[in-house]
Amino acid sequence: MATDGHSTAAGQATPDQSHHLPTHQIVYINKDSASGGRYNIFSITEDLNNEEKPFNLTKSQVEHVPQPLLAEFLQDGPPDYLRDAADKKVHVVVSTGSGTGLASKFYNFVLRPLLQELGLSERQSAGSENGSPYALLITQDAQSIQRFARDLNISSKVSDGSLRLQHTVILLSGDGGAIELLNGKAPGDDDGERIESPSHASLPLVAMLPLGTGNGLFHSVHKPLYAETGDKGPSSLVLGLRTLLRGQARPLPSFKVDFSAGSRTIVYKASGAIAGTDGGAASEEVEIKEESDTVSHLYGAIVASYGFHSQLVWESDTPEYRKHGSKRFQMVAAELLKENHAYSASVELTVADGTTRTKIDRQKHAYILSTPLSDLEKTFTISPASKPLDGVLRLVHFGPTSPEKTMEIMMAAYNNGSHVGMTWEADDGKTEQIGYDAIHQVRVTTQEENPRWRKVCIDGTIVEIPQGGTMTVTKEERPHLRLLVHPSIVG
Repeated sequence: MATDGHSTAAGQATPDQSHHLPTHQIVYINKDSASGGRYNIFSITEDLNNEEKPFNLTKSQVEHVPQPLLAEFLQDGPPDYLRDAADKKVHVVVSTGSGTGLASKFYNFVLRPLLQELGLSERQSAGSENGSPYALLITQDAQSIQRFARDLNISSKVSDGSLRLQHTVILLSGDGGAIELLNGKAPGDDDGERIESPSHASLPLVAMLPLGTGNGLFHSVHKPLYAETGDKGPSSLVLGLRTLLRGQARPLPSFKVDFSAGSRTIVYKASGAIAGTDGGAASEEVEIKEESDTVSHLYGAIVASYGFHSQLVWESDTPEYRKHGSKRFQMVAAELLKENHAYSASVELTVADGTTRTKIDRQKHAYILSTPLSDLEKTFTISPASKPLDGVLRLVHFGPTSPEKTMEIMMAAYNNGSHVGMTWEADDGKTEQIGYDAIHQVRVTTQEENPRWRKVCIDGTIVEIPQGGTMTVTKEERPHLRLLVHPSIVG
């Protein structure tokens, strides 16, 4: 572990410099009895331009720390949910394919040494004096996390069957990792707990460290903290570590998406050499092939969409555009706006109380998106009324309009969700507006002949539904996972 100007390599304190503490980088403070009661302060520095070591955990030692910082960061050891026991197991999952591929480096340079300071070690060294062990999973393929989640169901009881295990999963990933956990866990749920249970204590507890591209789940849950600190506040990864050490468990709201017969998932996989990560172009020598599989349902916690959003997600992942690297998103968006396709579909929704079904009064659509979150990216606020983990599923929708108006709507979402409430006059003189509804269920039936326009997006997974087929999104009444949340958010 690196040390900064407050301590020597041997860990001996230099003259007190607590007034220079980088408070927005602090993760954890403990008291070092071996040094006469001085304080060890652990902070994170980030430099994404440093490809070799983009993250660093620093350990500073000072004699005095302001009381507000002690109240927020001082701890004697790990919280109970990070302590391995007969009825508790701790896992660290490193998703190597998330985002721009930085999860492994964050684990090696930050998380592993921080856990060691807390007395936690990888399970293979559990016989040492390092204390409580955790199991480490470094993903090998796209199915690694779902297989891991299914194993959590199988191992839900200890060997004599008398006690249910509590699993804590530290997830170094983007939204995709959490959704893979959900889809691996939900189908095998047999714990019998219902939504009215106040604790859901046997559900796996997920601590997210945001290392994906959009990180919509993490940003939505932490949105109140961003509002308090602004641009000068702690980074997302610092907030993630603070939540890891002092969080509180809350049920993760989710939804289920059912598809009509004949629906299939669409994925593109590279054969031969490894294709570039999210930020870079794939090698020209790499052959990218489309693969598909039949699908009847999926579980989600981020977004289910049809129209402009799903089209953008799908087409940017096709071989035609993947070769352009990070530029592909702008290229696809520009082409879609140029074509300005109006999607033929009927949309029926059931309002939040689950009693009244209505049909949206149009047969052509531009944008249909349901989500329980406020933000799909840190600054893209698609549902401004949504609060962290409030469990309300909302639908955002609007009909065909000009490319300029569509772009204006999207840009307004980046302005604190100011697209909600927008009205404009259509070419026929009618007043159009952004639809925004709290719902229990939405059913989309596509009438498109061309399969290009029959793609829907469920948390990044693309599904092609047949002509006349349906996508039905229903709010789940029963949670499958718990999420670790910063204590200031839950009150």
